[in-house]
Amino acid sequence: MEKAKTVLLICSAGITTGLLVKNMKDAAKHRDLDIHIYSAPAITAEDVLKRQEIDALLIGPQSEYEMTRLKDFLEYNKVPYRLIDKESYGLLDGERVLGQALQLMEK
Repeated sequence: MEKAKTVLLICSAGITTGLLVKNMKDAAKHRDLDIHIYSAPAITAEDVLKRQEIDALLIGPQSEYEMTRLKDFLEYNKVPYRLIDKESYGLLDGERVLGQALQLMEK
């Protein structure tokens, strides 16, 4: 049996991302997908990535600078990542952001 995929969302403070995670979990449940989705403050991202296998990393639009900081680490460890688009993030569109995560994991 294939193990559940893990999706990590990071942003500056985590409040909006926490709400988005809930909506993504609801969307995953609706699709009957076995995915572990959670969020962490951007400042702890590297530690989390060292301790846990992450199948997709999504970055809040206000934390775009984190992509530059983490780029070499993410590429070396082959962690697929992308910036969450501002519209989906602003609307807390769990379905659309879940779709972005699934696309990343297919690559």
